[in-house]
Amino acid sequence: MPIFHAIRKRRYRSASCSLSSTAISRALRNLLHRYKFPFAPYPRAADLVAALRAEAKTGEDQNLITDLFERVTLYNLKVTQPTAVRRTDGRWDVTVPVEAKKMYGDKETPLDERIEVGLFTAEPGRDVFNAGVDPYNFYIDGSSTDNVMAVR
Repeated sequence: MPIFHAIRKRRYRSASCSLSSTAISRALRNLLHRYKFPFAPYPRAADLVAALRAEAKTGEDQNLITDLFERVTLYNLKVTQPTAVRRTDGRWDVTVPVEAKKMYGDKETPLDERIEVGLFTAEPGRDVFNAGVDPYNFYIDGSSTDNVMAVR
């Protein structure tokens, strides 16, 4: 997955994340400007990380860069037995139990991120639907097959 796409997808999970597509573009433009000639010094991955860090305005942005480029960050996300009850007004009360862990390698670490939870129908107007955590697989999950489950 291209770097720009990976960062852009992840930034939308948090309202307080300020590492916008404009900031990412600016970091890449500055990096290309600095290394535009075909002779030494040549850019390294560390130079890209430094350019992104220069644009990062918050601690959350810095943590995102660390997780994407400097650590082996894995997630274990799972939906367990989602339920739905139709109310008398025609709306639904939906419960989506989620098990979520964040790992640095094989060591569990606190998970302090917003992760999308979604409800989907196979066909509009039908009462049968699915619930999922990280349903579009933005996070690197060891088993993404248990992220979405039919609602009972």
